[in-house]
Amino acid sequence: MEFIWTCFMVALGWGFGGVVGGATGIGAIMVAMPLMTTVISPSEAVLVSCLTGLYATVHLSISYRKSFHWADIRDLVIGAVPGCALGALVLRVASMQALQLMVCAMLACFIGMQCFRKAASYRLPDSTVVGVIAGLICGFVSGSVAMVGAPLGIYVLMKHWDPDRARGDMSVFYVFTGVSSVVSQAVAGLYTVSLLQVSVAGMAGCFFGQLVGVRLGRRINQTLFQRIVLLFLAVAAIILFVRAMGW
Repeated sequence: MEFIWTCFMVALGWGFGGVVGGATGIGAIMVAMPLMTTVISPSEAVLVSCLTGLYATVHLSISYRKSFHWADIRDLVIGAVPGCALGALVLRVASMQALQLMVCAMLACFIGMQCFRKAASYRLPDSTVVGVIAGLICGFVSGSVAMVGAPLGIYVLMKHWDPDRARGDMSVFYVFTGVSSVVSQAVAGLYTVSLLQVSVAGMAGCFFGQLVGVRLGRRINQTLFQRIVLLFLAVAAIILFVRAMGW
């Protein structure tokens, strides 16, 4: 009975997360995580999120494939692969609290910058070095705390992409970080049979959620999209801080 309840809560969390992720391309794990951590540990929730999130990203990349531009994410992918491996390695030895606080601080700094008009209007240059560094950070966060949407959301906002372009690029990039994170974690021996079973429940919930979310996403304009992404970055910072403090 306990296992059934666990699967139900994970599926419910990813159902809600799928709606949000399908509509905006970001926030699925942020929404799903609070419900998942009521029935499984934070470390297990990270691993389940990586597996379920991998399915979610494949689904989204197919849905938004016409808006994808390879040139936008090429440098991100180059940096993300070693970043995911580093994140999985750090997950084995570092404190989850320290990792969560690190990402929380990054989000808080960016959100604070958005309060200043000049900083908010800054646009990242089209640079290979900038892209690789951003990808390295995204990969590290993906492999360690499974919230790649946090640094990627910052990157997208600072590039000022339109909603369709952002969702198309993010969904395909998530596939690369998802595969890299899952492979790195599997090689590190972090997965168990029970976690794989729970992840299937998460995928089922995510499937139905994203069907609704993708339809909603096609009705969102750029201004609203940017506000939603910024809102979820703020929510992610709060969730990470609360979890890190153990409240």
